[in-house]
Amino acid sequence: MVTDEYAQYRGMTAPPQTAAMPLERDVIRRFVQAIMDDDPIYWSNEAASQSRFATITAPPLYPVHAFRRAPGTPDPLDSIIADPNADGTAGNDTIGFGLPPVVSPFKRLLNGGNEIEFFRSLHLGETAVVTARYADVSVKHGSSGALLLVVVESTFATEAGEMLLVNRQTLIWR
Repeated sequence: MVTDEYAQYRGMTAPPQTAAMPLERDVIRRFVQAIMDDDPIYWSNEAASQSRFATITAPPLYPVHAFRRAPGTPDPLDSIIADPNADGTAGNDTIGFGLPPVVSPFKRLLNGGNEIEFFRSLHLGETAVVTARYADVSVKHGSSGALLLVVVESTFATEAGEMLLVNRQTLIWR
């Protein structure tokens, strides 16, 4: 395998993707229940108004999870009905945020970790926007053979352009 065949992906940037809906109270409620964080700034007007945020806000990592499928769009889990061996991602792996998949012979995926830089939280009523790019795509050789390392850098902001966070995720295919 030649590393240069992946050079076409490095720096490739997807068009901005906008979450299907603005942040709503019930979405925050379900998210904080899932992560088991009962901080009242996520649900109490009084607590939130006295916080540095001054308004109801979502937990810092919420924007990464804000991109659920829009109403009326195909359900990726339907692919399992057609192919019982499908992984339910419909080829998207839910990390590309509009990036085309990297074509490779590798089939097994491992999350190599995330490096996250926070700027601020998403507030009630705001809509998240993400722009993703391939920061690096390269082949490395390990003790078990060749590995494809893909670093996806996703920048999350509000529709007004205020930075929320940058997520650099390393994916390892073998």
